[in-house]
Parts: sequence; C-alpha cells; structure tokens
Amino acid sequence: MNTNQFLTNLEKMLKEKNLETYITDSGDPLAGNILRTLLPVTETGDMVMTEFMAASYTDDADLIQIYSTMIMKIGPGYEAMKEMILDWNLTCPLGAFGIYRQERQFYHKYTFLQPKDADPEETAEEVFDQTGIILDILREYFPDAVRLSGHA
Repeated sequence: MNTNQFLTNLEKMLKEKNLETYITDSGDPLAGNILRTLLPVTETGDMVMTEFMAASYTDDADLIQIYSTMIMKIGPGYEAMKEMILDWNLTCPLGAFGIYRQERQFYHKYTFLQPKDADPEETAEEVFDQTGIILDILREYFPDAVRLSGHA
C-alpha cells in the first residue's frame, strides 16, 4: 500500500470534520510519515493527541497504528493508574491502554496489519471509521484517567 497516499486520504477525511492535522516525518525510514491530530474528548474542550502511522511490516503486510496520548504527564496518581490499566484493558473493546514510563505518559494504542496490496483510499476509510470507535473509548476512560492521574 502506498502509505503516504493512505495518510493523505485520511488527513482529508479528518479535515472534513474540522480537525487540524499535521504530517511529520517519523525519523525512521521504515516507518515513514506520521499524521497527527487533536481529538476532542470532553465537552469542555479537552483534547487528546492522536497519531496515525503506516509502515512496512512484512513482504505481504503493512502495519497501521493509531496511538493516542491521553495524558502527557501523569501526576501523583501514577501507581493508581498502573493498577487501573489492568482492569481497563480487560473491558476495552479495541486496542489497549499503557504507560510510556520514560515520559510518564498515559496512552491508548491500536495496531493492526493491512495487506500490502490494500487500496490506500479504502484503508483510510476503514481507519477513519475505527477512529470513531476509538474516540468513543477515549471519551469513556478519559475522565477517570485524569482523576486517577491526580490532574483533576
């Protein structure tokens, strides 16, 4: 799949929903570019940075990842969040939550394989639809995550 065309198609769909986007080089020649956007997770304007990446994985498949940094720096509730993530991952219908320990960031990640010969436009539509499901997940867990983190 032409991963740059996939990201361009996805970017167009996000912009049609009035979301600001930014494409950047990942710095990894195998990973290619990353598409970033801010997704609204509360009615009061809280946003979550979400990144879309497509990279060659095998001769037959590309890897697509949707990565959302929900909390940029976990507060004093770090230990409580570590415990709660175990429970959240049991009930999360798509993807998984985690902590990037080096930066103390709380994230949600969903990764899947796509055939190399997949159409970039169709793949962008599929990922756009999955992003709607992921946004629902982020909105559900965000308030508790902020409270547990100690930022509430």
